Amino acid sequence: MRPAGRGPVRWAAEIALGGYRSVLLGALTGLLPAVGVTVGVGGWRFASSWSDRLTAPLPVRVLAACGEALMTAVWVAAALWIVGVLLARPIAQTCRRLAGRWLGLRLAVEYPPPVPVVQMATGYWWDGTEYHSSEREARRRAAMNARFHTPQLRYDGLWLAAAAVTVLPAVAVPLTTLGAGAYLLSRPGLPVAGAALVVLGVLLAPFGWRVFGPVAAALLGRTPRDRRDERVERLEAIRTDLTRTQAAELERIERGLHDGPQARLVALGMSMGAAERLIESDPAAARAILSEARAASATALSELRSLVRGIDPPVLVERGLVDAVRALALDAPLSVEVRAALPGRPERPIEAAVYFAIAELLANAAKHAHAAHVDVDLGYADGTLTGTVADDGTGGAAPSPGSGLAGIERRLAAFDGRLDIDSPSGGPTRITLAVPCVLS
Repeated sequence: MRPAGRGPVRWAAEIALGGYRSVLLGALTGLLPAVGVTVGVGGWRFASSWSDRLTAPLPVRVLAACGEALMTAVWVAAALWIVGVLLARPIAQTCRRLAGRWLGLRLAVEYPPPVPVVQMATGYWWDGTEYHSSEREARRRAAMNARFHTPQLRYDGLWLAAAAVTVLPAVAVPLTTLGAGAYLLSRPGLPVAGAALVVLGVLLAPFGWRVFGPVAAALLGRTPRDRRDERVERLEAIRTDLTRTQAAELERIERGLHDGPQARLVALGMSMGAAERLIESDPAAARAILSEARAASATALSELRSLVRGIDPPVLVERGLVDAVRALALDAPLSVEVRAALPGRPERPIEAAVYFAIAELLANAAKHAHAAHVDVDLGYADGTLTGTVADDGTGGAAPSPGSGLAGIERRLAAFDGRLDIDSPSGGPTRITLAVPCVLS
């Protein structure tokens, strides 16, 4: 989200917006250091006032000073731990909302709900970790465990500590510079230095808060354990989809063989047997039967080739993805222009997945979008194979459940690929598929 306008107006808006964001982030990330400093100063003063009353020899006073430092460190650590436990979650949630609003980062996390309590046969209540004599106590402890004993809370505390040493200093620089400049402007004899600091603070205002972006992206998302669990769930879903797709493909092949070439070959065998019986008594009829059998064999061969082409097109195996897509363009019922710049060939499974995805998109452009012209671009950059299919059709393409686009998404997901769809109602449609891979 950037301010509207141009020139000085936009720059002034950037300065004001940067100052506002710096103040807000400073307040959120400075709470932990403020508590630590406050408790540390107070504890040190209390310990010092106690040790100052000692009249013991110097070694004893040195030990007392060490005790002061240790006691102060303990107090500060306890205060920071309490503040972190109580405020890490609301502060982290607020920062996630700000990151989404300011930077467009999607940092949604899930906090586990309380474990349902269960009454055991003994009459005690189980909260997931221990037994309780009353249901109310069990529910209270379950709510506390869900609130204060989760990996996400520890990760939020890590964010709070990291932001205190990264985001806070960055946002404090322009604010401190402006404050120092304003103070020097009010002092006699120092207006030039004050004006210089004010100008410097104004120039830094739009940039100090931007360190918030990378730190938030690194630490405000889901915990590593949650990301691993999400990855496992995704892989299990992909495996299930692949199993179903493979079963459907085998069923299609079996049905195609049974209804097409197999039936024709059986009829061909029967015709050859009839011709064999008639070849002595009625040669003309035998020749007619053999002629029909030859036509049937040609039809069966054509059906077999069509079936095999649907499994693994020969042009894809022999010539590669670029020539196979160009062959698709020649057979398409609409005008298709192919532009490609691939320095090599991807692995066979990825090549086949991209080929059939483009074939499906070309069919959709002709059948559903009623397009007249399609542009296909194939490219490779930064370890990613990309294919873009753009048509001038009616638009409105969306991966609804059971649709061809949903099938393409599942096919590409098996290779960590993605499908980006830009298809407003009325067109045009631009669909980009990207698959990370290494070219041979």
